[in-house]
Amino acid sequence: MFEKDNSTPPLSFFELQRQARIERNRMIHAGVRMAVHAIAKWLRMLVPRGKRLAQAWAAEHRRRRDIRELQRLDDRTLQDIGVRRNEIESAVRHGLPARASWKQRQRHWNSPPPRQRAA
Repeated sequence: MFEKDNSTPPLSFFELQRQARIERNRMIHAGVRMAVHAIAKWLRMLVPRGKRLAQAWAAEHRRRRDIRELQRLDDRTLQDIGVRRNEIESAVRHGLPARASWKQRQRHWNSPPPRQRAA
C-alpha cells in the first residue's frame, strides 16, 4: 500500500516572495515602533527642559525690562520707592535690602558714642 505524504508541497517562487515581503514589512514596522517609542521618550525628556528654558528666558527678559524702566526714573522718584540708583539691578534681581526704619536710625544717631576702654 501507498503511504500518504502529509508534508506541505514545496512553495512556488511567487509564494516565497510574498512571504519574504510580509516578513520584511513586519520587521520594518517593529523598527518603526521602536524608533517612535525612543523619540517619544526623548521628547518627554526634552519638552520640560525646553519649557524651563523658555520660562527662565522670559523671567530674565522681564528683569531686564524692569531694570531699564527703573533706570529711566529720576533720583527723587527712586528715593520715594526706597531704591538708590546703584541698587537698581540688585533690587530687581534679589529684592530690596532690609534697612533700618527711620526711628531706628534716629535712635542710632542720637545715642552716645560707644565708650572706649582706658589703656
